[in-house]
Amino acid sequence: MSHTVLAQLLRHVSGLNDTLRARVQQCVAQGQAAQALALLDDTSDTPDRKHHAWGALRLYLLHLDGRYAHANRVLDDMIGMPLSEQLTLDNCPSEADIMARWDPAAEGVSVLCTTFNHARFIDMALASFFSQISSHRFEVIVRDDASTDGTGALLTKWERRYPQLLKVIRLTENTYQQGQSPMLATMPHATQPLMAMCEGDDFWIDSNKLQLQADCLQQNPSWSAVTHNHFELDEGTGRLAPGRTTKIRGALPRQDLVNVNLVLWGHTLMVRRALLDMPLYRLQDGVLGDQVMTAMLGAAGEVFYLGDLFGSVARRNLFSTYTPLNATDKQRRRINTRRFLAPILQQRGQAQAANRMLRWCHVAEQQLDPLAA
Repeated sequence: MSHTVLAQLLRHVSGLNDTLRARVQQCVAQGQAAQALALLDDTSDTPDRKHHAWGALRLYLLHLDGRYAHANRVLDDMIGMPLSEQLTLDNCPSEADIMARWDPAAEGVSVLCTTFNHARFIDMALASFFSQISSHRFEVIVRDDASTDGTGALLTKWERRYPQLLKVIRLTENTYQQGQSPMLATMPHATQPLMAMCEGDDFWIDSNKLQLQADCLQQNPSWSAVTHNHFELDEGTGRLAPGRTTKIRGALPRQDLVNVNLVLWGHTLMVRRALLDMPLYRLQDGVLGDQVMTAMLGAAGEVFYLGDLFGSVARRNLFSTYTPLNATDKQRRRINTRRFLAPILQQRGQAQAANRMLRWCHVAEQQLDPLAA
């Protein structure tokens, strides 16, 4: 997968000769990202250094070389915004200041964060959580799936700053490779009635996000979740743009959620823990967790949309397991997800939705392979 990503990045940089492209690929294959960067810096070729592809290539190689702060500065320059400088531990309030805002009558929130080899990202995620201005008590639970890149040391630094608010679950063996969903495995550790979610390479950007969503759920006990608009940060282009834009402020059509016509992303959600009955699934089945959660929340109750809130950023991370997949592989995962959901929805009294999903799968499979089914 990484070889394919690198080849695509090199192909998009104009002004590089084929020999240099091959030498850069060879260096990376041998674990010499620093040498690859030196080759690019010393080349007599004339690449367009102002084009986003040049920045994306340098970002990728700096990440491979473990120069995370430098990589983040390159990304900041690409998007024209110093996000990595703003979302830091030094800019966060003290634990005492956070807790002094809490109202004993306000429902509490468990913020769940899953991470694996997120040393370049995790500071921004945690800073976005601890920068929340809220009267709702909250805890942050981070599940580190046996990272090997220094993520654990960074988490220790945050634990020292927030010993009462931060709980880190450290694993010695990677369970994702064994087919376990990291977020599903983190949910049982939540202790508060409300749950917010964010993977370690995404982050929140509105310091009132937690307050606004928790207020909505506390005032409407039958609602299963509250969601909002978000931005997407594409590390391949340096583009920060709205991922979903709607002015809706109200309940989403439940059948659109149950049928997964509309997908709710984890980083945008706050859910009522008692109403979220997530089925167990294995990652080997190619199931998309956000789509499973969307259907379950739609079946459980009303989901309210805060169309005036852009609360989070989803990172299209070149090192993720999903972003580099081609369109066919992504569509197969959507098919797998609906086939997984159909019998569960049938059992939960959503027979029409189950049948629609199976019909959708049949059509989608034929479009992928006209000879199938």
